Amino acid sequence: MNRQPSQTSSAAAPQPVRGQPSPQRGRRAFLRTLGTLGLGLPFLEGLPERSAWAQAAPGPVFGLFICTANGVVQSFRDEPEKFWPPELGPLTVSGMQAFASDRATGMLADHAEQLSIVRGVKYPFANNGCGHALGLLQCLTAARPSGTSNTATASGISADTRIADALNPAGVEPLSLYSGLKEGFINEKLSFRAPNQVRAAEGDPWNVYQRLVGLAGPSPAGASPDLAAQLALRRKSVNDLVREELSSLLNRPALSADDRQRLDLHFSSIRDLEQTMLQMGRACSADGLDVQALDALNTGRAFRQDGNIEQVARLQIDLATLAFSCNTTRVATLQVGDGTDHTRYTINGEKVERFHWISHRQTSDGGDGQPIAQALDWHIAIDRIRMGTFKYLLDRWSSLSVANGTLLDNAFALWTCHVAIGPSHSFNNLPIIVAGKAGGFLKTGQYIDAGNVTNNRLLNTLITANGVRDGGGPVTNFGDASLQPGLIDALVA
Repeated sequence: MNRQPSQTSSAAAPQPVRGQPSPQRGRRAFLRTLGTLGLGLPFLEGLPERSAWAQAAPGPVFGLFICTANGVVQSFRDEPEKFWPPELGPLTVSGMQAFASDRATGMLADHAEQLSIVRGVKYPFANNGCGHALGLLQCLTAARPSGTSNTATASGISADTRIADALNPAGVEPLSLYSGLKEGFINEKLSFRAPNQVRAAEGDPWNVYQRLVGLAGPSPAGASPDLAAQLALRRKSVNDLVREELSSLLNRPALSADDRQRLDLHFSSIRDLEQTMLQMGRACSADGLDVQALDALNTGRAFRQDGNIEQVARLQIDLATLAFSCNTTRVATLQVGDGTDHTRYTINGEKVERFHWISHRQTSDGGDGQPIAQALDWHIAIDRIRMGTFKYLLDRWSSLSVANGTLLDNAFALWTCHVAIGPSHSFNNLPIIVAGKAGGFLKTGQYIDAGNVTNNRLLNTLITANGVRDGGGPVTNFGDASLQPGLIDALVA
């Protein structure tokens, strides 16, 4: 199912309103396009014709695939178990709280009933070169690698492409996001629009935000061609631009109290995103002027700074959440860190060694460095930082009301790594966390062993959970043709 390369960014920009606005209303029509059509509105029970979900009764399902770097600290040689729950079986809030101080997954205790933690999943094709590249490219494709080392690519499409081809409007690609440094050796290798054709991922949340609200798209007829730039430089919030229309909408008698709360949360979230991105831009500016701040954001310097990786990941999660709540795409990916992630995390006030070196437990990208005495403890701390970011997603999605419950009820998020264990680069027993019920398709509240299956079975399950069907039934044959077909049945409700 090949797709021709898009001529636009992977973060699909909303289409401008068709027709020619009158000269008197050109600017107003443009501003309203930004605020209503360009951004979309949450699901409004009282005004379904205005809702972003109006075309998707009883309600669409959304999927976010997150892949991080360098594995987790799980039982390996003389290293202790610091990731998996102590026992297979049901997950409960109290049960997970009991191991929250010892195992990273315990930090997600508040959302126990919405989780499936899955051990016993592996990549299908062996590590015969650079494990970081070969694992990353198999993560969402379950495809045989083409080539070796850091130049290898996937011989098939990724799960997000399969979902977007089936469920998104024609021409709307998956939202492809990135957080962290891109140092050139292994950059993005997660999303493939066609065999051997990686999809570029946007690492600057400000660019994603502009496209979602229409600021980076072409101006409709009658609008000043530099209006979008002027608005950005003046830090005009979409909320401000559509204040009149929003006030009118809030006064509609058909709106329920819940609808009013959804609108308030929706526009408050937009304001929070703008303020956070502006603050990060100022950190890169020489004198803190707004123009320089936004220039820093637009060029990506602020978001590529070493140490900002988790803050940027949270912004990207916010933007994926916004895209889902507006039903602008059904699927997104987030790659956190390049193949050999050299992020220097701050732990207990200390900026520690490069994460890739920590994962090797020595000062080297290969195997010839000096031992790092605190490497194990630092890796344990980094795993907990990353779980904190994933918990941020769970908190956000569980608080966002949509048509049939919360976003977490109507979506799923996969959290995993491109290798299972840092020192060995193993592809076995990958860390897999699936959160969300996907509209009731997925079974949650459990820690299961999938039985050493290849990850095509996991991808089949999640593609089907997202709403894709193959001949009326579940998708069972995604990935390389040599792999055993089927789902992970224990994940299906």
